[in-house]
Amino acid sequence: MFEALSNIQITGIIRGNSTAQATIDCRPSHTLIYKINGESIYYLRGTPTHLREGTVLYVPEGEKYSFEKVSAGESLYCLINFHCTSVSEQKPQLFSSCDSEHVHYIFNQMLRRWLLAHNSSDRYELLSLFYHLISILLQTQEKQYHTSAQYARLRPALSYLEEHLYDPDLTCSTLAALCGVSEVTFRGLFADQFGEPPKKYIIRCRLTKAKTVIESGEYSTLNEVAYTVGYQDPLYFSRHFKKYFGMPPSLV
Repeated sequence: MFEALSNIQITGIIRGNSTAQATIDCRPSHTLIYKINGESIYYLRGTPTHLREGTVLYVPEGEKYSFEKVSAGESLYCLINFHCTSVSEQKPQLFSSCDSEHVHYIFNQMLRRWLLAHNSSDRYELLSLFYHLISILLQTQEKQYHTSAQYARLRPALSYLEEHLYDPDLTCSTLAALCGVSEVTFRGLFADQFGEPPKKYIIRCRLTKAKTVIESGEYSTLNEVAYTVGYQDPLYFSRHFKKYFGMPPSLV
């Protein structure tokens, strides 16, 4: 979206408190809106977009939209208005996984520079901060794309897991084959997406289910519990349970 920015001219930086609702018929400039706190819903091109604390919304020049505040109390924001000669793709974009503390700092610094800008060095510093902000947003965009694309590759295995999580014959090789990748590749993709290897994920889910089953009093023996959550060896199940929860399983 911002890959072809050139001849940037910052026309205003504002910090304010959102009104209950408003409609903008034609946005006079490109705008980056950073939500400091609270929540508002923006209606852009017929799509509702939730702007929550720590998120940034890009609104193209000339855009028609409306918004309404949906949170109680104050709903602070900071926005940067700018003109440029080239934007590769002019469509609204929400950046929802930003390094919020860093972004907050940059917006504050830009606001301060804008209020105090009296000479060319201040203006150049302002542009430097702006490009730094764009860099962070682009990295966020790339991460969001990578995450969604990665999830799409794993979807066949995840769908299978929903139905066969407690199948004692479930293996990583089966899941990898469903995704059309090697087992090594599958383990790496899964760990990147969920923060743990597939085997550890499966064990955690099974043991959590076992604890719920035990607490429900649904079964009369631990062997039944073990078989229900996918363990063919009750002793192996007991060792895993103790290691995970710090105590052996008990129906008492």
